[in-house]
Amino acid sequence: MNAPHLPKLLAFGRSDHDQLIAQLQFLTVEHQILRGKLPKRISLTKRERRRLIRFGEVVGPALRNIITIVQYSTFQKWLRPNGHKKRGFKAKTGRPPTRRDLKKLVLQMARTPGWGYTRILGELRKLGIMSVSRSTVRSILKEHGIEPAPDRAEPVWDKFLKRHAATLWSCDFFTKKVLTARGYKRYTTLVFMHIESRKVLVTKATQHPTNNWMCRVAECFPLMAKELGLQSPTILVRDNDVLYTREFNETLQREGVKPYPLPIKSPLMNAHIERWIKSLKVECLDHFVSVGGMHLDYLISEYVEHYHHERPHQGIGNRPIMNSSPPATAGEIKCDTRLGGLLRHYHRVA
Repeated sequence: MNAPHLPKLLAFGRSDHDQLIAQLQFLTVEHQILRGKLPKRISLTKRERRRLIRFGEVVGPALRNIITIVQYSTFQKWLRPNGHKKRGFKAKTGRPPTRRDLKKLVLQMARTPGWGYTRILGELRKLGIMSVSRSTVRSILKEHGIEPAPDRAEPVWDKFLKRHAATLWSCDFFTKKVLTARGYKRYTTLVFMHIESRKVLVTKATQHPTNNWMCRVAECFPLMAKELGLQSPTILVRDNDVLYTREFNETLQREGVKPYPLPIKSPLMNAHIERWIKSLKVECLDHFVSVGGMHLDYLISEYVEHYHHERPHQGIGNRPIMNSSPPATAGEIKCDTRLGGLLRHYHRVA
């Protein structure tokens, strides 16, 4: 406590009741004069607020008549984040809160594809639970950020991915401008990703992604998947690019792969491979001017090797996709590089 306040406190201690009131009145007038010379709005620190709350709560409703540093209503707002109810108002009355076990049951039912408010309520009624209304079901789902059944497409799609993950692949195109003897030309590459393992296959880049080229890719796709040690693909998720021709789809089907075109304007349903293509560009291709198609293929192949064998992945405990063994905890740490030091890989040497 600051020393200048001590004489005042000592004077209070020696005074009788009337003298104490007189001194408080003087201090009040003095405070009002000083307050009038200050700006109308005074900025307070968190520490100063806590001090005002600490001493102001003791005063109670009478604080309304003496507080000047802020409005009394502002002081009341300060109290609420500290767990205090607003003074002068009674607690709300109404329907008692839903039991925790009932909430858990409603949320479990909501995870079933296609189950909306009415179906969930029907299941509850079938179980003899009459205390929960349709509005209560809606409130529980809304509280946990769960949309009505028609708007819950994402979780259903997630379940589809998990159910077929072992043989499910997705694919997408990306393009890159390449410097050639005739100036810059746009090259196209097709990327395949295995959903379960996140392993990728990348075609050679081409200036002319013709129908014949697409059909050859479709024929080679199952063989390339087996070379990665994976099961034969059964489903290939793709968007609606015009390059996916009828002949391409028919070739896939002859190889035992069912093409699965996505709804129009649904980018999140092919997010895994789109995110991989973005990483390829940001971490590798954007740093180079590709000189010819072979140079572009080399850059991509180096990144794919780095991605499979060296780059840590959060989904598998920050281990490389092709090396799931526990990391060594002893030995000297070395750094290997690719592409002139752009891609780096740290490992231990025994």
